[in-house]
Amino acid sequence: MSTATQRHSFQRISPQTATDLILRARAGIKPLALFDSRDAASYAKSHIKGTDHLTERGFGEVIASLPKNVPVMIYCYHGNASQIYASMFTDFQYNEVYSVDGGYEALAPALPDPPALNAKSSPTLAQFITEYQFDPTNLNSLQQHALSPLMRAALLGRDDLAEELLAHGVNIHLRNSDGNNALWLACVSGNATLVQRLMDAGIDLNNRNLTGATTLMYTASSGKDAMTKLLLENGADPMIRTDDDYLAVELAATTECLRLLRHTAV
Repeated sequence: MSTATQRHSFQRISPQTATDLILRARAGIKPLALFDSRDAASYAKSHIKGTDHLTERGFGEVIASLPKNVPVMIYCYHGNASQIYASMFTDFQYNEVYSVDGGYEALAPALPDPPALNAKSSPTLAQFITEYQFDPTNLNSLQQHALSPLMRAALLGRDDLAEELLAHGVNIHLRNSDGNNALWLACVSGNATLVQRLMDAGIDLNNRNLTGATTLMYTASSGKDAMTKLLLENGADPMIRTDDDYLAVELAATTECLRLLRHTAV
């Protein structure tokens, strides 16, 4: 069968896998067109945030307006009817199509509500959320440059805000428009207490941004000796290479950073 006429196949995924894809889409990491194929009354009563209602009558309009390179996910009641719709999308050459096993009843409990300001939130945090125009009902929401509240607090070096946001259960793994996580931004601020807090909370030490650079590469190339030392002490990998094939040691801007990384030179 030729490539031009080859039919794509959809994937059946678990509610947990679906949750991960949905959260990534909400974080701006990867787009996702999410559809609910249940009846109109069920959709109106409750549905996953960001979902469009999908019907046979409206399917043609969706096909006409949705680019074929956008991933598609469909859920129904229990995971059966969604497979029919998924097959229809693949018939129209959509490259990445998912049907959620177990449907809405399984997906809804697996997808946590976003953390929000509540009665126990400090006035300081509430003022910060308002000042930077974040959504108080979603503390994982993104604003300018795809910064989340945690990333903004990290960039400002505000360990007090980061501590409270983490206590609210924010997603520590979100990345900004450059592909950097909160750890990189905390190192920009130079607040060692904040950097350690993020690492203790389980942030990805070796996250690679859109150019393949890690936080360790940033601190080495910026001459941030103390930050470089702290990252290495916590297990940052100095052997990762950028997309241009550079090691952190090759980017070292100071004698001290070079000394810290000298053992990795090849």
